[in-house]
Amino acid sequence: GMGRPEKQGIDYFPLWRPQMVTKRKFTSMDFKVRLESLRNSSSAFIKRIDVRKIVFNRDSDMCVLCGAKHQLSIDHVVSVYRAAMGAFPIEKLNTKENLQTLCRCCNSKKNP
Repeated sequence: GMGRPEKQGIDYFPLWRPQMVTKRKFTSMDFKVRLESLRNSSSAFIKRIDVRKIVFNRDSDMCVLCGAKHQLSIDHVVSVYRAAMGAFPIEKLNTKENLQTLCRCCNSKKNP
């Protein structure tokens, strides 16, 4: 019948589903509005426990750049800034493929 699809299986990854009001801001003519709304929405998404668990697990609980196992965070491969600039499709921003595990040190060295 109807209802939510099963949250099982290797390929399960939660969908980023911003609200309509937020989505409208993504296409605003004002760059600052686009960037801020994308940043806020993306940041809330990557703080989700299910998202973190899946990305950390895929990356073997270590920084993909240096292998550190402490102070890990979820980072966008292609940045939120670039998506706001129109250089990357917004719908691909918060996919499993565009998220990676970085330690605090590598994350702070990263360029937008």
